[in-house]
Order: sequence, then structure tokens, then C-alpha cells
Amino acid sequence: MTEDTETGTYKDCMLMSYFEEPKVTEDEEPPTEQDKRKKMLALKDPVHTLSLQQFIYEKLKAQQELLGEQGFHALMETVDTEIVAQLQEFLQGF
Repeated sequence: MTEDTETGTYKDCMLMSYFEEPKVTEDEEPPTEQDKRKKMLALKDPVHTLSLQQFIYEKLKAQQELLGEQGFHALMETVDTEIVAQLQEFLQGF
């Protein structure tokens, strides 16, 4: 995650798009067929297709549904308060 200094929000820098073309400068060669195959393979990896915020949110929500409301709160009480605060800040606005 990188912080956008203008908006103060975080952006997942690992996300890739099918439509995103690599920026090629005059000094660089255009992507080869091998480069294109590597990108297509990388797009199948959840690291590059699912934002970290979305992943964490979905996993916490699944855990909450699995344990129930009381069980989830009991579990979260065992987590260090600083970690919980960081997690809440990270997921804020999601």
C-alpha cells in the first residue's frame, strides 16, 4: 500500500489491470511476447487482482459469520489494541 499524499488515502500498488499497458520510454524496448505471457499469468494471482483492503475485509467478515457476533468480539478482544486500531484505520472507508 502506498499513501496518496494529495488525498491522504492508501492505494494498493500491487493491483494490475487487463487494460493497463506498461509505460515504455524511448530507452526501453516494448514488451515481448514473454512479457505479455508473464503479465497474463500474474493476473491470475489474487495478489494482483484483489486489493488488500478487500481481502482483509472479506476474511474478517467470513470469520465473523463463522464464529457469530459474540465469538468474533471475544476473538477480537484477544488481539492487541494497537493492531485493532491500525486495522480499523486501514479499513476505514471500505
